[in-house]
Amino acid sequence: MICGAIETFNLLTLKLWWKNPSRARAFSGKIFRDYMSLVGRDRWTSRSISEILPNAKDSRIVLEHLPGDGIFNPIDELAYLALITRYLEPKKVFEIGTFRGRTALNFALNSPADCIVFTMDLPLDDRESLSNRVNAADAAIIKASETGLYYRGRPEAGKIKQLYGDSLVFDFKPYAASVDLVFVDGAHDYRCASSDTRNAFEMVVEGGFIVWHDFSNYGDYNDVTRAVLDLIPSGKVIQIENSQLAVYRKEAGDRLRSH
Repeated sequence: MICGAIETFNLLTLKLWWKNPSRARAFSGKIFRDYMSLVGRDRWTSRSISEILPNAKDSRIVLEHLPGDGIFNPIDELAYLALITRYLEPKKVFEIGTFRGRTALNFALNSPADCIVFTMDLPLDDRESLSNRVNAADAAIIKASETGLYYRGRPEAGKIKQLYGDSLVFDFKPYAASVDLVFVDGAHDYRCASSDTRNAFEMVVEGGFIVWHDFSNYGDYNDVTRAVLDLIPSGKVIQIENSQLAVYRKEAGDRLRSH
């Protein structure tokens, strides 16, 4: 957080800290995302969704807009996820981190009828103990989680398969090289973000996408950016401009980086 404040400091930063300290923590990340969208390339590449998906014109998407309830996932980011889903026409989607099921529902709404949306959340019985190992922001999310609340009872729920597990020890082998779209939105500390990224890489097929949420942040969630850049092949991480979403499309011969 200190590094972010130094890098993006200006009088507006100081004024926001004075007027609304709770929101000021997010200001550095917002400023840096604006900078990346303007410069195009610095620590990573920032591109518009039209540049990332040049052949996705005339695509029709469906959005189920539901409250975030503590998850910062604005409607434009939901639209980007829906558009990527529509573009890929996936047979399998795998989401790490269900919370209340808003993104799982939108994956189901925008994927082919025969698609299966796997979404994984922490085991119901172990959440209190597991929340002790994560940062305060993630612990609050775990406490507020009501797994699957937003897709239960919907027609699209038939496409969604709810899984439970701790992603650090979950057996992902049955899904290896078989998933078209992996969405990583689990715990945000470096250990979990690295593990989830490694497992996502093993699951996604060639030509498939990995999408990370909470990319390009400072503070509690900065570890997501660090983990992604440490592991994904150099130059292949693209942030959707002015968003917290980063994408990677797997190509033949790609290997995780060692660090």
